[in-house]
Amino acid sequence: MRLIARFAKEKDTYFEIITVYDTKIAKERINKITPVLVSIAKEHPSATWFERKIRDDFGIEILYNNDKRPLVKHEHFPSDIFPMRKSFNKLSVTHTEGIIDTLEDEQGLLIGPIHPYHLEASQFQLFEQNNDILHFESMPFFKYRAIEKMVEGLSLEEAKPIIERISGSSSIAYQLNYLDIQLQASRRILPKNLQEQHIFFLEFENLINHLYDLAIMCQFVDFVEGYSFFMKLVEEGRETISLITGHRFGFGAIDLEKYTMDTKEAYHFISVVEDELLWFEKWIQKRTSLWKKLVNRGTLTKEEAISFGLVGLVARSVNLDIDRRVDNKLYRNHCFSIAQEGMGDSSSRFKIRLTEVHSSLKMMRCVIESKVLPFFLGTYQDGEYFSYIESSSGELMMYIELVDSKIERFFVRDPSFLNAQALSRCIKNNEMDSLGLILKSIPLSFSANDL
Repeated sequence: MRLIARFAKEKDTYFEIITVYDTKIAKERINKITPVLVSIAKEHPSATWFERKIRDDFGIEILYNNDKRPLVKHEHFPSDIFPMRKSFNKLSVTHTEGIIDTLEDEQGLLIGPIHPYHLEASQFQLFEQNNDILHFESMPFFKYRAIEKMVEGLSLEEAKPIIERISGSSSIAYQLNYLDIQLQASRRILPKNLQEQHIFFLEFENLINHLYDLAIMCQFVDFVEGYSFFMKLVEEGRETISLITGHRFGFGAIDLEKYTMDTKEAYHFISVVEDELLWFEKWIQKRTSLWKKLVNRGTLTKEEAISFGLVGLVARSVNLDIDRRVDNKLYRNHCFSIAQEGMGDSSSRFKIRLTEVHSSLKMMRCVIESKVLPFFLGTYQDGEYFSYIESSSGELMMYIELVDSKIERFFVRDPSFLNAQALSRCIKNNEMDSLGLILKSIPLSFSANDL
């Protein structure tokens, strides 16, 4: 049984803990006076981060979780403030001052070998000896944007511009996740031609993200020609999606009031990528130096992937068939197949990206549509709604509870939240020189975690 998410919400007289598995959803009530939750991290290691976040957000004590460190609070965040509680309504907090020990002149402090490493809104710490990485620690979440709190009390229309900008690289995936909840709440079903148009946008976003990751992976193995090749296609893709949607990252693309699309530009870009990619793949088949630098770097085992509930191409790189698109009838009708590899290393994740680029191009050709009929959402019904979609990074999960047509609780679990927890496993015992490659081979968006 795979753990998808674990989160809390506050009711008048109790806290409710919602644990989402791939086969069921479990709920339990926690006493508000002395809130204590029993950890499930021994059975599901990925629960550790979920439970640390629950403790930081709501002040719920976690029993039998060995990791007591804060997750979303930095070291100077007031310990008695829990930002997701209903009683918290401040726009800012006063941070506590840290205590700095002074050293006498004759004293010294030996630091090292420790290396700080920054990527997006995250920080890593690693220990190395003789160029070998002995330990790697991921420390994200030091930019707390309070998005979950921000949308409380808003209508679905008011919250949409905020939620679609949670992650620029996955904006369309977030928009489709959100639209699915709107459809559930209004008891409506999209017509086929609109569904196909949305698949086109999603696969376009997946395509650009895979091309970009391939470019950076080439850069980290000193394959300059490969970096230039992919970055050229990335820029052409961004220009094309901007012409089609009005924004380089597709903000506002999933708009039911937009009925037309520039298919000429779309067809041209698809044709260019198809032709150039075939040439590129023939070229690198004999480039053994490239594959030597990718093989056995950042290897994960199938057992580790299952234990941490990994998703997306990280899971598929160890031959797990986890992909939400197979549940979509339109994908199945167009003979969609899951791209899988078996080695679990950077070379597997490189190959899967190449395969998925071809898959995205095929789907885009199949579902491209220039015009769609007008469609309107109905009145939203109060209730709880769960939605899942396959982004380029993997399974994206979203939850919204509506009360009096307003958002009572919003929760999103980006695939990065799961995949980042496996970094310590796949980076340890690798050489320092391969760190950048391994990090980029794992599809991560820490800004999407930093809600």
